[in-house]
Amino acid sequence: MRRFPNLSAILAGLTLAFGVAGSLAVAQDKAPATTKPAGTATKAAAPVAMLSITNLDRLLSDTTYMLRACNVPEVGGLVSVMANQYTQGLDRTRPLGLSVTMDGETPVPVGFLPVSDRAAFFDSLAAIGVEPDDLGDGLFEIAAGGNAIFVKDANGWLYISQTEEALDKVPVDPSAALGELPKKYDLAVKVNLQALPADMVEMMTDQIRGGFERQMAEQGDRTEEEVKKARELGEASMAQLEQTIRDTEQLIFGWAIDAQGQKTFMDGAAQFVAGSKLAAQADAAKNLKTAFSAFKLPQPAVSFRSTSTVADADKPVIKNSLNTSLQQVEERIGNQVNNTQASEALVKLVKSLGKLLEQTIDEGTIDGALSASVSGDALKVLVGGRVADGKALAQAVQDAVKDLSGISEVPKFEFAYETYGGMTLHRTSIPIQTNDRSVQKVFGSNVKLTIGTGDKAFALSLDAAGDASLKAAIDGMKKAPSAVATPLDGVVEVGQIVEYAQSVAPNSMLDIVLQAIKDYAGKDKVLVNANVIPRGVVYRLSIDEGVLRAVGAAAKAGGQNNGGF
Repeated sequence: MRRFPNLSAILAGLTLAFGVAGSLAVAQDKAPATTKPAGTATKAAAPVAMLSITNLDRLLSDTTYMLRACNVPEVGGLVSVMANQYTQGLDRTRPLGLSVTMDGETPVPVGFLPVSDRAAFFDSLAAIGVEPDDLGDGLFEIAAGGNAIFVKDANGWLYISQTEEALDKVPVDPSAALGELPKKYDLAVKVNLQALPADMVEMMTDQIRGGFERQMAEQGDRTEEEVKKARELGEASMAQLEQTIRDTEQLIFGWAIDAQGQKTFMDGAAQFVAGSKLAAQADAAKNLKTAFSAFKLPQPAVSFRSTSTVADADKPVIKNSLNTSLQQVEERIGNQVNNTQASEALVKLVKSLGKLLEQTIDEGTIDGALSASVSGDALKVLVGGRVADGKALAQAVQDAVKDLSGISEVPKFEFAYETYGGMTLHRTSIPIQTNDRSVQKVFGSNVKLTIGTGDKAFALSLDAAGDASLKAAIDGMKKAPSAVATPLDGVVEVGQIVEYAQSVAPNSMLDIVLQAIKDYAGKDKVLVNANVIPRGVVYRLSIDEGVLRAVGAAAKAGGQNNGGF
């Protein structure tokens, strides 16, 4: 019997990939030692986690395409040669994977490989020094760095685990538990939180709560009122976390390569327990409406829109996170702004904006959009969103300008210079004082900022041409005041951005990137979106082949030049 020290490491690594490995490891360390009579079968249980790998034919084809798209086709050829050499005897039309079940508080991983010719597969292993010992009845043992790995041949599958007992009872078709994952993704992980033992879930929440209590005990010189507020907000966060663990049925993380669609994408999905509060919230997202579907510039290089409702139980947690961020901003102002008048005015403005954001959160709807354009070498930016009180926003800005009066660097504002489409418009021009030609080319000699405030909305534009782009966006909002929306939708036109960057600050590396991306007009995007599914939501990041080509070309050129930009 020859030793193959890497096999156990591979099996352990696959187990860790599930994302619950940290919790499982803690549970295993704290679980009391148990002994199992020889020959006792592992109790059948639903898997806590599954690793899904699509069939080898598709995986190798997709990998070859991906490496070619990334401008390293030579690596794809090497991968194919090695894969063909060491997968002889495996069935290349069926998926493979790994399942983790729980025996008490102990995780039990079992890998499975589809096999068409066991002898041929073992012969390929022998070429790298792996010769399994035949224990009889289809069971084999492999020495792995002082430990043993067991392999069972049954039903056209090779089952792999760290103990013989784990292989006493194996399913006829282990791939059935993978469902549609091998068809949707090249690689996917599914975590079933409801299959975790109740004791383990309780231990996890106890550890989290213990960390919270230790944090509360280290409040330093905070006042009694501040400590009380921190505890209230912390308790709300704990309750939200515990409910998330309790209500989540499964998490799925998947990566797919779509050669036909010339892209690759990654999904992260959560599905909640039927009848749970989180399931109801997810289903309610099917009815989301946005007022900002048309709030964008023509041919934008970047556009994002986000829409959501905020449950009452989540409001304290979101506001707590908001206040923490705002406190950090206030501290930075205090540390970096030397003028006392300016520092006090800016902190006052941050507090006013924080109060307004809290009111918006309390109203329960978050809705907004961002758009940026670089057409014609001119940078334009639009930002708009829902706000609880647009008049209060305008007043906060006016108060800040008044508090900053007398400071020469503060630009002059023209408040309420026009009413347009139900919004009151305010504007200023900020001089750009720099010798940096790149900055001058992006912003010109002045940055023209326009702010629009309505009853329940605000809009902001950065446009050297003035307020025309903001007015056009307001017109778009008036034409589509309410549209059905997904929680998130965003696009980045990488080709436009690279071309603009090259026009602003020419660079030889950007020339290489542009050369690689020029033939992929329309296929040079990065997209992000979120879509509602029954009792849950799926977030997707998609990258077009043109972007992969550009990144690959830049990486290869950087490696050849021993440097980057």
